[in-house]
Amino acid sequence: MTDREISQDELDRLVDDASYLQDEAEAMQYVIDTVPYDETPPEGRSIAEMLLLIDHAQLSYYRPILEEAIDNPRPTHLDKFTHFRESFEPDEEKLQDVHKILKKIAKHRAGLVNAIKNVPLIDWETVVYKNESQLLLFDVMEEMIRFERGILKDIADQVRVYNQDKQRKRDIEQRRSQREGQPTSDN
Repeated sequence: MTDREISQDELDRLVDDASYLQDEAEAMQYVIDTVPYDETPPEGRSIAEMLLLIDHAQLSYYRPILEEAIDNPRPTHLDKFTHFRESFEPDEEKLQDVHKILKKIAKHRAGLVNAIKNVPLIDWETVVYKNESQLLLFDVMEEMIRFERGILKDIADQVRVYNQDKQRKRDIEQRRSQREGQPTSDN
C-alpha cells in the first residue's frame, strides 16, 4: 500500500488545474476561427481532433475511473478500462463544428470539477491498480491534467507555427509589392 496522504492544498491545486481546461475551452471559442483548426499537420492531429481527444479521454476514461474508484468498494484496476488512445476515433461529423466541441469540453469539465469537489479528501488516497503497480486515485487525476496540458501545448505550438507562416507570407508579399512599385533602371 502507498502511505502518501493527500493534503487539502494538493486537492485545491487539482481543482484549479482541472478548472483551467474549462477556462481555456471557453476562451478558445473566441479565437478558434482565426486558425486552421481542421488542417492536419504532416505528423499529428488537427487542432479539432486534439480537442475531441481531450473530451474523449475525460468522458471515456478518466471520469469512469474516478466514479468507479469512489463508488465501488472493490479495488479499481485500470486495465479493465480501454485506454482512451485505443478507443479514440475522430468523428468527422463532430470535427465539423469546433465550437460545439469547445462547448462540450467546457460543460463536461464543469461536471468533472464538481465531481472532484464532492470527493472527500480521504477518498483521494484510494488505491487503484495499474498492472501490478499501486497508484492513488489522486495520481490518476494528475495524469489527466498532465495529458491535457501536453495537448494544449501542442495546440499552442500549431497556432504559433501557423501565425509564423502567415507572417512570413505577409513579409514576402510586402517585399514583392515594394519591388514591383520601384522603378527599374534599364540604362
